[in-house]
Amino acid sequence: MSRAPWSRILRRTVDGRLRLTRAGSGYLGVWLILLLAGLQQQNNLILLTAGMAAGPLVASLMMSLFMLRRLRVERRLPDHVFEGKTLSIDYLAENRRLLTAALAVEIQDELNPSDRSIPHAARLRPRAVFERVGPRDRVRIRWEAPSPVRGRYELGRLEIITRAPFGLIERRLTVDAPASLIVYPRIGSLTRRWNQLWRESTQSRRGHRHDRTAQQQEYHGLRDYRSGDSPRWLHWRTSARVGRLMVKEFEQENDQEIAILLDAWLPRSRPSPEQREAVELAIRFAASVCLNVSRSIGRRLVLGWTGPTPGVRQGPAGPRLTHELLQTLAVHRAQSEGHLSSLFDALPPAVLRDALIVVVTTRPVNLAEEAARVTRLTETAARSLASRLVILEVHRGDLDPYITFDASPPFDDEAAPVVDHPATTPEPVAATIEPVGS
Repeated sequence: MSRAPWSRILRRTVDGRLRLTRAGSGYLGVWLILLLAGLQQQNNLILLTAGMAAGPLVASLMMSLFMLRRLRVERRLPDHVFEGKTLSIDYLAENRRLLTAALAVEIQDELNPSDRSIPHAARLRPRAVFERVGPRDRVRIRWEAPSPVRGRYELGRLEIITRAPFGLIERRLTVDAPASLIVYPRIGSLTRRWNQLWRESTQSRRGHRHDRTAQQQEYHGLRDYRSGDSPRWLHWRTSARVGRLMVKEFEQENDQEIAILLDAWLPRSRPSPEQREAVELAIRFAASVCLNVSRSIGRRLVLGWTGPTPGVRQGPAGPRLTHELLQTLAVHRAQSEGHLSSLFDALPPAVLRDALIVVVTTRPVNLAEEAARVTRLTETAARSLASRLVILEVHRGDLDPYITFDASPPFDDEAAPVVDHPATTPEPVAATIEPVGS
């Protein structure tokens, strides 16, 4: 029973992983030389010096333990971040001791990409240094750096390190803190050419959807008669006045749909870097269009993608659907299997019948062959679909006129809070430190 307290002290002394720092190794070497010299020469003065020199080693062993005792560390992540924007991670250290401060405590973290097939996916190692956390105090450090490429990133253990008080011994504790972070694809700026394409495609649909009632449509204006327009919508009075046929234009109010079909194809073996970059550009363009359309009230948005099993997500444009689509695109993997015809078969009938369909593909597309494979298309429906279909082949540079990427994407998240004092961290990482409260 009398040895139990000493056993606990010994276990606590060796708690965590210990190692000598470079300075500690040199110091230990000098101390061993003094000790051996004193024993060899039987010189009490040298032995006394060696005994006094052992004090910092013992103090480092004990004090490093006390620095980490009753110290609580927490990580706070954002829900999401866009590729290319600033990634901010808050690290909170709370000292629950009543009298003594925690000094020189370093936090090491690690973000690991779940899918390393994404080009330029790399591991990130955030680092935060708490110079001093007072007794019964909490301090927050914000680590900031440009966000990595799109994808899901897993975070695991936090390493808590201290070399206090003399920098001779490093004590390291590990805290389990599993978490994940979604990095959305980079968002570009859609150009005037895209807005013009969108406007022309939308206008070409006005006056053609005569199966809708007047209550579902909004009168837009008059335009020249085109082949295929219904005679029911001719405006005879104006036609007689101007001497040519004029037809009423109607604009759909609540059910205008746009479908973005992503064909992120890669060859099965040895895809080139250019092909991989084409896939990333296609995904970024799809994400940019989804984000742009989601700001339009009354739109319906459809996202489809090819693969062994085609996928489709749809719904009214809004923040909830936008985040679902961006999350889907963030973790999307290129496929070597699947065809556009299978994706067309998976689309809802209303989308095939009415929606503006934009196909973004990384391979050549033969529209006639793809339409022939679609089991649900009649010849008339195929002609109607072709009039509403926009095919953009990334490998040919078809996206270049429609999107540009600036140094920073145009989507701004909520601004970070103002902090007090900058903390020292290696470039290119930026960090800020802020006392949270007593």
